[in-house]
Amino acid sequence: MSNFTRKTLTFPDGDVSYLDWPATAPLLHFAHATGFNAETYQGLLTPLQGRFHVTAADLRGHGHSTLTAVPGPQANWQTFATDLAAILDKLDKNPAVLAGHSMGAMTSMMVAAAHPDRVRGLVLVEPVLVPRYSRQLMRIMHFLGRKPERGSNLAEMAAKRRAVFPSFDMALAAYKGRGAFKTWPEETIADYLRGGLVPTGNGDEMRLGCAPEWESSIFQHAPPGGARHAGKVRCPITVVYSPVSNTTRDREVEIISRRHKGTRLVQVPDTTHFLPMERPDIVQEEIDRMLP
Repeated sequence: MSNFTRKTLTFPDGDVSYLDWPATAPLLHFAHATGFNAETYQGLLTPLQGRFHVTAADLRGHGHSTLTAVPGPQANWQTFATDLAAILDKLDKNPAVLAGHSMGAMTSMMVAAAHPDRVRGLVLVEPVLVPRYSRQLMRIMHFLGRKPERGSNLAEMAAKRRAVFPSFDMALAAYKGRGAFKTWPEETIADYLRGGLVPTGNGDEMRLGCAPEWESSIFQHAPPGGARHAGKVRCPITVVYSPVSNTTRDREVEIISRRHKGTRLVQVPDTTHFLPMERPDIVQEEIDRMLP
C-alpha cells in the first residue's frame, strides 16, 4: 500500500528526501521519531491523501536524507526544528498542519512556537517531554563529579544498535517480533526498513541510514522543559499519548494544557510509545479534526 512519490529538496549542506502524496488540500507534514524515517508511517499517512496534501521528510541523519549529521552539538533538537521550518518554506507558504511522533512531535511544537503564522494545527503523538528540573539535576550531578546524560539509557542502547545487515530479508527477520517491534504489524516493520536501509555497495548488504552514533547523540540532547513551548503556540493542539508512556508524562501534559488553553488530550488505552503503529486509526482521526 503506497501511492506516494519520493522527492528531494536541496539545501547548502545536503538533500532532504521526503514523501509526497499530492492533493489540492491543506498541507500536512508528519515528522518521524528518532531513529525512524518517513516511510515508517506510510500506512498511517496514505489514507489521509485527498483530505490533505500529505508530506513526510526524512529528518537530518535519517533515512535517505544526506544533510550533514555529526554526532555532538549538531544533534541539538533546535537543529531539527530549524530544518523543519526550512522544509516547510520550500513545500508551501500557506499554514500547515504539523503532526509528529516522539522527537518529531516535539520538533513540530518548537516550529509552531517559533513560527505561529506558519502552523494551523498541531497533533503531537507521544511527544518527548523531558521535565525542566532535569537541567537542575544534571548540574547537581556534574558538581558531584558524575557525568549525567539526558536519555542516557536510550542513548546507550542506540549506540549499540546493529547497523549493517547482509540483506533486506535478513534485516526483516532480525527485527520482526523482537524488542520494541513486538507490537508492530509486519508490514510496518518492512516500511521502516524500506525507508531506513541504504545499500553499502557490497552486494545485497544494507546499512541503517540513521547511524547508531547519531541516534545516540540525539537522545543525549533531548531538551528539558519542552512543554513550555506550548505557551507560544497560536493554533489548536492535540496530544495523543499512552497511559503507560515514559516519554509523555502526565505532569508535562498538564503544563501544556495550562500554557495553551483548549488543548485536546487523547489518552489511548492498551498502547505504548509506539502508538502510531498500534492505533493509526486514532492518529488519523485526530489529524482529520484539524481540517477547516
